[in-house]
Amino acid sequence: MSRPRVGLVSWIFFWGIALLGCAFDLITKQIVFSRLALGEVRPILEDVLELQPSRNKGALWGFGDTLPNSSLIFAALSIIAAISIVYWLFVRGAARDLRLCIALGLVMAGAMGNCFDRLRFGYVRDFMHFHVDAIGLNIAIFNFADNMLVAGAIGLVLLALRPDEVVGVETPAASAAGSGEPAGQTS
Repeated sequence: MSRPRVGLVSWIFFWGIALLGCAFDLITKQIVFSRLALGEVRPILEDVLELQPSRNKGALWGFGDTLPNSSLIFAALSIIAAISIVYWLFVRGAARDLRLCIALGLVMAGAMGNCFDRLRFGYVRDFMHFHVDAIGLNIAIFNFADNMLVAGAIGLVLLALRPDEVVGVETPAASAAGSGEPAGQTS
């Protein structure tokens, strides 16, 4: 069985998004944490968005932060996810769909940014606090890696909900249509 051919554009989009996104996340964390003390609040949009450096040993919304070695556990899960993404895209050939490369590039960027923090500091550096005081909405403090993870996940959901076929991937129905045989039957 030959390996599926993946084009250079897919490599460039995936790794460009992953590496530039990770770099952007780490640079913004460094800037905010070098200028504001832990817990200090700097309003960006009054009563809506503020910078507020914090440390998160857990996952999204602090989930699992009380687990022993939670940062190492989540770092290991990030590494497993990263290896799986690269394998699926470039060894199994899913990178033939550029939309998938973009969504998973965002996921990879977020995973790498937060994994770096976990391995280097033992926690993730979060600093953006979104809240709408007028309606009592208060979102947990987050960072750009979290934004990229969520945007990538939304992209994956939208791709999964689309009825059209993945570009360059032949399904049994398409294969049968090309051979003149009904789908699901082979000669």
